Amino acid sequence: MQGIRTIGIKGLRWAGGISATLWAGVHFVLASHAAFPHNVLATEIYDTFFAFTASLAIVSAIVFLLGIKNLYLPSLIFYVIDLALLTETRTAPALFIGKVLPVNIYVIESWILDVLLIAFSLALWKLDK
Repeated sequence: MQGIRTIGIKGLRWAGGISATLWAGVHFVLASHAAFPHNVLATEIYDTFFAFTASLAIVSAIVFLLGIKNLYLPSLIFYVIDLALLTETRTAPALFIGKVLPVNIYVIESWILDVLLIAFSLALWKLDK
């Protein structure tokens, strides 16, 4: 029974690591393409935000792949906050832009990956003791 549990946890760790890497890839693309016409400040702020969060996602991927148990909860919190911010900017005016942002393929990919990463982080935090 312990062997099956170990295989399951390793599978969750790999799934989390791969998903976090994909999440980082999406956000590095956004960092290089974020542009808000007539609002240079917003463009710079959002570019920096996307690059910073993509870097945090790489750290999260390493956390999952190496099984650093005491960092599963911070990873979970990171993805919950991101999901909340992503959803908030699609339902209310975004900070520095003043309008609701559109839903596009990057948003849909991010929503899916956020939900998966929340599930993986939560499962690892609860199961990988």
